[in-house]
Amino acid sequence: MEQQESNILVVDDEELASELYQAMLEEHGFPRPLCCNDSREVMDILTRESISVILLDLNMPHISGQELLRRISAEHPEITVIILTGVDKVETAVDCMKVGAFDFMVKPVDENRLVNSVRHALQIRALQSEVRILAGSGAQVELKNPAAFAEIITVSPDLRKALAYIEAVAASPKAVLISGESGTGKELAARAVHQVSGRQGEFVSVNVSGLDDTMFSDTLFGHKRGAFTGADRDRAGLVERAAGGTLFLDEIGDLELGPQVKLLRLLQEGEYYQLGSDHPQKAQTRIVAATNADLYLKQSDGSFRRDLYYRLIAHHVELPPLRRRPEDVPVLFDHFLAETAAALNKRVPTVPDQLYTLLAVYSFPGNVRELQSMVYDALSRHESGVLSLSAFREHIERSRDGALAEAAANAAQGGAHARISYRGEFPRLSEVEDYLFQEALSKAEGNQSIAARLLGVSQSTLSRRLSGRSKR
Repeated sequence: MEQQESNILVVDDEELASELYQAMLEEHGFPRPLCCNDSREVMDILTRESISVILLDLNMPHISGQELLRRISAEHPEITVIILTGVDKVETAVDCMKVGAFDFMVKPVDENRLVNSVRHALQIRALQSEVRILAGSGAQVELKNPAAFAEIITVSPDLRKALAYIEAVAASPKAVLISGESGTGKELAARAVHQVSGRQGEFVSVNVSGLDDTMFSDTLFGHKRGAFTGADRDRAGLVERAAGGTLFLDEIGDLELGPQVKLLRLLQEGEYYQLGSDHPQKAQTRIVAATNADLYLKQSDGSFRRDLYYRLIAHHVELPPLRRRPEDVPVLFDHFLAETAAALNKRVPTVPDQLYTLLAVYSFPGNVRELQSMVYDALSRHESGVLSLSAFREHIERSRDGALAEAAANAAQGGAHARISYRGEFPRLSEVEDYLFQEALSKAEGNQSIAARLLGVSQSTLSRRLSGRSKR
């Protein structure tokens, strides 16, 4: 056991192997790594030393690498673990990535790949630590590359933390999975990943939903002349077009199982086959994927490959829906209003305070994209003076009616199993009504017209109810 200070620990029962990795890293300017040849000593070392990255062999006596990985992930989740092993099995790699390994390399290890992996692990560790410190302190997260996020309009602390995480992982060669509901801005986030990464190649976007095996291969990998009827010349795919850049795969959750195998090879081996060719091509692109589906559930039910799932979530960015960041609604509204006015060659109208209150109590199932379309529709109808609330009210009513119809359909399907749950003594109808009226007024900031719309009653009904309550 070496006793020099370092934030890198090499764990391998073979002394020659650990000394080789030590020399590789020192040659590239890293501090001399600590070495441990007895797996039983590792957990004690971690309590004494400040370790950021561990190079971990899997096949060792006493305590196996798999068991150590589980302990490290549970007790020291902040430490990045890179697996080095002589066992080249997909199942082993998947299991390690699932437990929390950052990377998986088969011996003999390529020196450049090892050095790059350690470098990226240390960079990401440093940036993630900074994000956690800011998040824990309640301080406003400051972005180092604000220009890369210029199209993402937000004052939300939650969203800004997600953007700071993008900064932390952008330089990594690993895949990035961006999840979030439709309309939350997943493609904008993917473009930000590309811009912050500093990659000189193109940002290439493709929606893979509905692509069968052949279409997927032809679109991403291209084909050779004569590969199929009508293929009268060679054609490069999007992977080649995105060389040195980023390939963005939207709606990845809808990808069929056949193409998933080919995407896994692209991520795992960094190579692909053009249609009509038996010779693999090397890929020089970074993969960013997006989905509004729950891939964990999809891999559990067999519709999404487990090994692909764990390759994609090497870095995971989750974008919060607009209803969870209400502070962004007025900011986005003003932005879209000015943008739409310029596009329609109109003056920016005066906005009544009631409109901001109306929007504040709406759930925005279509998120930012829905708000943008609402503003465009309203301003298209606007003539002059104060912006009318009517277009916004109509949209909200249509959305509410649609949601009620969907809820009724779901309740009908549930049959006798659909129930309202409650605790304690069953409430009286008057008590429930009092609560709903009070809650609606609170959300509407005392505006009776908006409160009445939330309740689905006329304003006169609400006024009579409030008058009756005051006389009690």
